[in-house]
Amino acid sequence: MRPLLLLLCSALLGSASATHIIGGELFYTYLGNDEYEITLKIYRDCGPNNTNGTGFDPTAEIAAYTPGGAYLSSMFFSPTTIVQVPVVLNNPCLTPPSTICVEEATYISTMFLASGTGGYVLSYQRCCRSPNVTNLFDPQTQGLTCTVNVPDVLVTGDNSSPHFATYPPIALCVGQAMTFDHFATDADGDVLVYDLAAPYVGGDQFNPLPSPPAGPPFSTVSWANTYSASNMIDASPALAIDPGSGVITLTPTQIGSYVVGVRVKEFRNGVQLSEVIRDFRFDVVPCAVQVISAIADQDAATLCSGLTLSFENNSTNGDFYHWDFGVPGIMNDTSAQQEPSFTFPQAGTYTVTLVANPGWPCADTSVNVFAVSPPVTVSFTAPPITCIDEQPVTLQATGDFTSAASVLWDLGAGSATDADQPTTHPSFLTTGTFAVNITVTENGCTGSYTDSVTVHPRPVPLFTADSAGCIPLDAHFTNLSSAWTPMSYLWDFGDGGTSTDTDPVHSYTTEGFFDVRLSVSTSSGCIATETLTRQDLVQVWPQPLARFAVDPTVASLMQPVIEVNDLSSGTYQWDFELDGLHFDTTHFAYTFDDAGWHTITLVATSGLGCSDTASLPVFVGGHFFYAPNAFSPDGDGVNEVWRPSVRGARFYRLELFDRWGQVRFSTTDPRDGWDGEGLPPGIYAYKAWLSEWGPLEHEYNGSVMLVR
Repeated sequence: MRPLLLLLCSALLGSASATHIIGGELFYTYLGNDEYEITLKIYRDCGPNNTNGTGFDPTAEIAAYTPGGAYLSSMFFSPTTIVQVPVVLNNPCLTPPSTICVEEATYISTMFLASGTGGYVLSYQRCCRSPNVTNLFDPQTQGLTCTVNVPDVLVTGDNSSPHFATYPPIALCVGQAMTFDHFATDADGDVLVYDLAAPYVGGDQFNPLPSPPAGPPFSTVSWANTYSASNMIDASPALAIDPGSGVITLTPTQIGSYVVGVRVKEFRNGVQLSEVIRDFRFDVVPCAVQVISAIADQDAATLCSGLTLSFENNSTNGDFYHWDFGVPGIMNDTSAQQEPSFTFPQAGTYTVTLVANPGWPCADTSVNVFAVSPPVTVSFTAPPITCIDEQPVTLQATGDFTSAASVLWDLGAGSATDADQPTTHPSFLTTGTFAVNITVTENGCTGSYTDSVTVHPRPVPLFTADSAGCIPLDAHFTNLSSAWTPMSYLWDFGDGGTSTDTDPVHSYTTEGFFDVRLSVSTSSGCIATETLTRQDLVQVWPQPLARFAVDPTVASLMQPVIEVNDLSSGTYQWDFELDGLHFDTTHFAYTFDDAGWHTITLVATSGLGCSDTASLPVFVGGHFFYAPNAFSPDGDGVNEVWRPSVRGARFYRLELFDRWGQVRFSTTDPRDGWDGEGLPPGIYAYKAWLSEWGPLEHEYNGSVMLVR
């Protein structure tokens, strides 16, 4: 045998007793092979009456029973969707209170119901209803039961239960007639019959979520005084349903919350197969008529934006509209859009009318006045940059305006103009860039445009130079010229030389006085050429000639004397430099202290500050080495240090040894001496190595006696 049900594992059950259940329904769709898609819809109050904010259960337990009431098994469903049910009234003039709120949770899953068993009864139970329900006795203790019977497909054939298409209005307006098509659909095309039926009770505050839900037979709700299955709501005419179409009609007469049950039965060949009871609640509320028509005032920015305007609808609670844009002589200047746009045939002032909810008793009308006009545009082409002495300039206004328009030029301070006309000829008294504004007004609309006129000065040549010196004179010229645009330059240095550099350097090779001329040119802005000539700017003086002779050019340390003789021409001051010494005579002899190369330099300076320099090398060769054979470092201040006399050494090294060959003193400085400190009296050997300014190295050996 196949199992009767495919069971899911148990899930956590909700335990809250105050869920404020509003209603629910249970139906199914046959999928074939004994598989059924089961759908449970539960409705709850999400408004302020749900004081503890209880939500939907995370699972819903649906139990299966035999038609005789024997429990078979249960299955747990999880919600697939949770949505808010919209509050819809069939009268656009009426507005329900904002506190009404209903949410719908849909639980869908698949169950296996084996055929050949005689059918099934499915049930779901949950407590509790809102304590504000008017037509039930002690409503907060009463829950609901959603149930549907499943016939045996071996007896009836494949079958899906009917299910209701749309949810009825949540809110009803007291005193207002209501009609609602509460029709259901059936996938099998079975005959459907509708009636009003008392909802079933299920669960209470002590057992809000029965597990498993109870099976048949089910008990109906307990009605409050004066209410029953035939009188579920205060209404005149009373609540009624058309058995063939499912259309509900009533006019509620009393404010309150009313539990209502609508049943749909399905018949095939005259035999009832199943039935579905929808348990739901009507909230009868006072509805206010608050339709107000209002057209937003015209935005000032659109007054001159053209002939097309977009209108803003500020109406309250309107659902449909009729606009009349007030164009005389035509009938098609209307719109039913909420916020339309309209193009008027010509400039002018129009009275626009808006009717909110036209044709309804609550219709409201408003009017507003709108002005339309094409925009005024204006501009002018700024003249090219001009020189201050090439005025006046011409300004020509163009744009969308006529000769009847008012024209106003604003040229700023420091200018003069002839007239406020589309064409004007101003002169600007100083150089600079001047903001120019033109404003044109026509038909109450204004256009404005701003640009600038630039007036440049003529270029100004100016330069300086370090302009006095001796031949050859490299004169440096500093360009101080000015203009407001890039300049080009042409220099004439007075000796036939020219240059186009900005700050040139020119070499003068002849003596004399020279005029210098600079021409500056601009090719943009103020286009002009200006020239500056400075007479006798450059003064070039003759150059002295330094010459001298030495004898001999090569000397030895044994005869290290040379003679220097000046050979310069003219009257000068002499400055000979030799080994850091200076001589201001034209002839002198000099004795060198040491060998090597020596440079003699002569600087000859004329009385005009011009000078010349000449240098000659002199070589002194040979060397000299002498070492004393004894010294007495005994503190008497005489012969305290042993120091060889060394001259002409380019490289030098000295070492002293005791009688065991140990180095006791070493140096590479010919000026260093040995004081014998810490050593006993005796004879010490020395060895000295030195190189002259040539390639040969010399070695000296000897001894010295240390006496104390």
